[in-house]
Amino acid sequence: MTVPADGVPRLMHFVDARLAQLQLTKKDAASRGFPDPSTLPRARDTDTQATPTVRTLLRIDATLGWQPGSAAVIMLGGFPLTITARATRRGRAKEQAAQPMAADEVVSRLLTQLHEEIARTRRDVAGLDDRLDRLSAVHDRLVEEFLADEHLLHEFGVDDADSADDPAVAEVRG
Repeated sequence: MTVPADGVPRLMHFVDARLAQLQLTKKDAASRGFPDPSTLPRARDTDTQATPTVRTLLRIDATLGWQPGSAAVIMLGGFPLTITARATRRGRAKEQAAQPMAADEVVSRLLTQLHEEIARTRRDVAGLDDRLDRLSAVHDRLVEEFLADEHLLHEFGVDDADSADDPAVAEVRG
């Protein structure tokens, strides 16, 4: 899917991607202060207002863990900056505005996703080991089937030297 160049459609693309990354539904996001889910589509589809309000853009930033102003930058063709540094409370004045999704929570969710992906990859690797074991067993059975039984060769008077010169037999045995 191509990313829109600018405007509300671009913002909607990045909002949807961030919600998916954080594993948040729009309902979850709304409970954290995100604007009503109809706000962005309404701004995109109306002729009277070209952009969401500054208040709406800042609410989007706060809810998604973006640096303030990121939503506006996205609409101009840029990219969001996430809040990843943990702010120390000592020596700093507390912000008056609520931060519905704190940086710690964003980091925690991303680390949880990474841990889950590592576990899935480990399960995939274990599955590959099982598959390799099954393929090896099939190989061994095929070798038994295709190699000439020395006892039968001797019983029917076929010289073992004749079969040893056969490149196909030598390759399978090798």
